[in-house]
Amino acid sequence: MKLSSRPRLAAVLASAAVAGLVVVVTVVANRSPERKATCRSALIPAYLPPKAIVELARGPARPRLLVINPASGPGAEPSDDYRDAVRAAQRSGARVLGYVPTTYAMRPVGDVQTDIDRYLSWYGVDGVFLDETSHDAAHLPYYAQLSREIRASGKRVVMNPGVPPARGYFDLADVVVTFEGTYADYNAAVERMPDWIRRQPPGRIAHLVYGATREQALDAIHNPGEAGYVYATSGSMPDPWRDLPAYLDEEEEALQACS
Repeated sequence: MKLSSRPRLAAVLASAAVAGLVVVVTVVANRSPERKATCRSALIPAYLPPKAIVELARGPARPRLLVINPASGPGAEPSDDYRDAVRAAQRSGARVLGYVPTTYAMRPVGDVQTDIDRYLSWYGVDGVFLDETSHDAAHLPYYAQLSREIRASGKRVVMNPGVPPARGYFDLADVVVTFEGTYADYNAAVERMPDWIRRQPPGRIAHLVYGATREQALDAIHNPGEAGYVYATSGSMPDPWRDLPAYLDEEEEALQACS
């Protein structure tokens, strides 16, 4: 007797459905670990008077990195107002870094170390922001000496070459600023970043963008670059960090939206 084609068709369809489900489940399972949700934060050069830092700390509590800069460094003597501002910022959830210029490895190491010691003893900062960092591998021993001193105190090291540096700088710093410049240059600079930098964990990279409108700042934040810390401001040269942008709260809210 010839078997009906209906049962055979039903069996085929059922098998196809199961196979399709397996494919879908496999694809979803394979996709899920590809890219975990990441949240960015802000690295803010808060080169502001103590009262302005306290006001900044009174905003919504956020996991920021704030850089204080009393006098192009810690200054010649401690300030009670800055000490109070640092404590207020830390209570708000921020980690505070002390600004120290290195003049691209041309500043005497002893002078830099004095600034580092003053920040640690006077203000109890969470780390040090070594500005004007060289990007050249030839200067790695200079920065290695500074990094050892900072890390010996259990503090965070942030270096700012402002461009992609030699790879060895990532062995010395917890966070490296690989871009500092105008919004007009930002997108093209991100496109040119070396692949080895793109493979770094986002939390080890920061970008500082100035000359940005509100719309441009939000665009910079949503740029699919590798930085875990991004900050954009409307300020311009010669001192783009002297004021906070009017859109700062909106910027930080956008940063913390995981993508």
